[in-house]
Amino acid sequence: MECIRLAGTDPRIPRGTTVPATFTTTEGLAFIHRQWSRAENGEGVSQAVVEVGSGRAVGLMWVALRPQPHVGGLGYWIIPPARGLGLATAAVRLVLPWALNALNLRRLEAWVEPDNVGSQRVLRGAGFQQEGRLRNFITVEDRSSDALVFSVIPPKL
Repeated sequence: MECIRLAGTDPRIPRGTTVPATFTTTEGLAFIHRQWSRAENGEGVSQAVVEVGSGRAVGLMWVALRPQPHVGGLGYWIIPPARGLGLATAAVRLVLPWALNALNLRRLEAWVEPDNVGSQRVLRGAGFQQEGRLRNFITVEDRSSDALVFSVIPPKL
């Protein structure tokens, strides 16, 4: 629950996710239940990002199933006190083989707001390539934003 509370302290995380901006135990539990229901509903899979040494949850990784066959979407966040340690990049690298193989994906993509340089760095560090820019593609709090498109595809055998 502490991870969810800390995620809500970064205005960008609740703005682009279902993390509660104002934390209560009830809202925190509702968030957890929404993550569990994603697999049950066929939407994708949410997993906690956990520090190896402490076992403490420091973020979230979500692999969504896009409407296109064999295409997934990637979302993630790391709580502010745990940033800058390479945890997001390590988590993305760890989830990649599983997502591509277990979900039979031919493409995993991530959409990033242009000013989110940290997330762009994570994706590049995990082997994603920037493909382009979708203008006015993301709506966050009733405002439109461009999205930079990053993707990775399985290696050809």
